[in-house]
Amino acid sequence: MSEYWDIYNKKGKKKNKVIKKGKILKSGEYHLVVEGWIRCAENKFLLQKRSANKKLFPDMWYCSVGGSVHAQEEPLEALIRETREELSLDISKAPIKLKRIIIEGHTIFYIYLIDKKVNIDELVLQKEEVSAVMIADVEDMQRLIKQGKMVYLKYYDRFFSSVEKIKYLG
Repeated sequence: MSEYWDIYNKKGKKKNKVIKKGKILKSGEYHLVVEGWIRCAENKFLLQKRSANKKLFPDMWYCSVGGSVHAQEEPLEALIRETREELSLDISKAPIKLKRIIIEGHTIFYIYLIDKKVNIDELVLQKEEVSAVMIADVEDMQRLIKQGKMVYLKYYDRFFSSVEKIKYLG
């Protein structure tokens, strides 16, 4: 089944245009992507290892869940859908906070914090997307980044320092 995206302007306003995934976006066109960080205990996060067949960051540790927002879908709906698809985990009733909106290239990223206790042995991974999961704290993530085993994005430092100050609600 083909995936379609709504197109937005730089301010996040929908342009009443839909394109098929993989089509090149023109100047001034953006699509939405969600990234979710599942905090499963105080300062402990679920990480996913991306599948070896992924074009971006294959075999790298990354945030808990993420993906493109489909046409006719809101970012929060996409986050819930992606979490069900990639991890077979229902976060629909979990405390979810939108922490950041970042524009990079032709993409507007919605970055979320989700507080939910997780038993990784109960997760069913979508093998096309995720090859493994683990629970890690910020120091573990910093070590993985230094070893070249985890994706590092510019927003991480500010994101994690702000998350430290938010009470865990899981």
